[in-house]
Amino acid sequence: MVAIGAVASMIAMSGCGGPNAPASACVPIKTDCQPLYEPPTYPTLYEKIFKPTCASGMGTCHTADSKKGGLFFDDPAQAYQLLLGKTDGRARIVPSNPGCSLLAEKVASTDPLFRMPPGNGLSAAELCDVMQWLGAGAGESP
Repeated sequence: MVAIGAVASMIAMSGCGGPNAPASACVPIKTDCQPLYEPPTYPTLYEKIFKPTCASGMGTCHTADSKKGGLFFDDPAQAYQLLLGKTDGRARIVPSNPGCSLLAEKVASTDPLFRMPPGNGLSAAELCDVMQWLGAGAGESP
């Protein structure tokens, strides 16, 4: 099992430089942790993690009204296209390579000024779900 701090350290050491960095600049992230949802799929992550923590309740940074970083989770299909950079050219994920995904960097960060969602961040199991989903290719449907 990989701890959140270990994931954050591996990402920080990767020197990815963003989603367009060469794969050689990225560090593989271990995904042999215990996920909350088995298997982690985009529809599940959207409903159980992304929308509740980023676009509703306490987390309203990524709604159609606020669009922090140009990303919003009001509609699952549109959010998925934004994560891939298909809509705005700003890819936030690198399928099959969580070590070079901005989303992974943000959710695994231990820096409270950089970590998403703000506050306590994701639980270890939620973080594991995101990393496993990214590592498995970040598919939209199971």
